Amino acid sequence: MTYPTPPQLQPGEPYLLTDAFGRTFVSSAPPASDVLPVQTPVSPVPYCVHGQAPLPAPQRSGLSPVALVAVGAGGALVVGTVLVALLLSVAVVAASVAVAALALTVCAVVLRSMVNSPEPHGRYRR
Repeated sequence: MTYPTPPQLQPGEPYLLTDAFGRTFVSSAPPASDVLPVQTPVSPVPYCVHGQAPLPAPQRSGLSPVALVAVGAGGALVVGTVLVALLLSVAVVAASVAVAALALTVCAVVLRSMVNSPEPHGRYRR
């Protein structure tokens, strides 16, 4: 990564700072004399040459640690509830498939016994 090098100006004379996005800021503070030009501290300046306002400071969330723990516990309960509901739905589907298979087996046995019986049943008896 390359660092911008500020121009060598006289103390008290405004100079330009350029950030990583290419935006330039005007500063009237003199650069520190004991700091190398590559390590010159860059502070946000309210004035921007390109007419863009400086970015606002990042806002912290207003949640306390107790509230964060409560939100985490609530999320865990929701995820647990969804997982239990999914497992129960799988169990219900498996039970219904087993009942359907049992019903088909019973029907197959009854039909086979009717087909293999020696005496006729129904309307056309002898």
